[in-house]
Amino acid sequence: MLVNTKNILEEAKKGGYAVGAFNLLSHPTVEAILNVAEETNTPVIVQINDWVDPNLAIARRKSQFEADTFMNYLVDRCKASPVPVAINLDHCKTYEGCMRGIKWGCTSVMIDGSELPVEENIKLTKAVVNTAHACGVSVEAEIGHVGGRADDTVKEDVYTTVEEANLFYKKTGVDMLAVSIGTTHGVYLKKPKLNFDRISELNKNISIPLVMHGGSGLTPGDYIECAKRGITKINFATYMFMEGGKYIKETLEKNADKPAEFNTLLKAGIEGQKAIIREHIEYFGTKKYDEIFRQ
Repeated sequence: MLVNTKNILEEAKKGGYAVGAFNLLSHPTVEAILNVAEETNTPVIVQINDWVDPNLAIARRKSQFEADTFMNYLVDRCKASPVPVAINLDHCKTYEGCMRGIKWGCTSVMIDGSELPVEENIKLTKAVVNTAHACGVSVEAEIGHVGGRADDTVKEDVYTTVEEANLFYKKTGVDMLAVSIGTTHGVYLKKPKLNFDRISELNKNISIPLVMHGGSGLTPGDYIECAKRGITKINFATYMFMEGGKYIKETLEKNADKPAEFNTLLKAGIEGQKAIIREHIEYFGTKKYDEIFRQ
């Protein structure tokens, strides 16, 4: 069933667990994510890009026709699922892109003005919030600095403070807030320095769900502690894509004396993604649908 992202995360905040938000680029990854959510009977968030943004990496970009037809499939597939599924537009930097996400059927959009001066970020976020809320769509925004590369140096002054988070929330009315707590996007080249106490402080003082970006590659203990401290949405992509590729590579190596058959490799990639998704849903502590919504 397709539901509002805000509803999934408010339940997570009350229940003290996190929900995985898994990025996707194609049909096989959609099925990997939803198959695992259905097998484990847990809610899940699937994340898309603003596919037609000319600044998007070429590997992720789609034509308008490709984007429209893919989103028709994705929305229908999520509606058909027996578990709660939300569709989030991830890291969109423009008002126009967020409007495309709403038109496509996203149940939340993330407006990312984190690289802008704070007042410009507030202005842009508020504009998206006003329109999205009128359409019944929730909004995620980001403040602080979530590193763009895994070798970024994380300094103390880039961690999101309670004061700036409160100010941002009060001025924008945003529904979910991505905060900087020491993670970075991409593959970690060194151990991240997570500020667990800052998560607790933010959770205690901010009434809306907190989001962690750069969620790939942490230890099981890191995920468990982040969820315990108040992170309710954990973005996960890089290591999921890598695991799918790893399974394909291993299948090719095991069958080096046989022709490479497309469906065999595709199935291997899906199984690799499913394995790591299943593993991380458990780390996140996501409660089963029956336990959350059928009390």
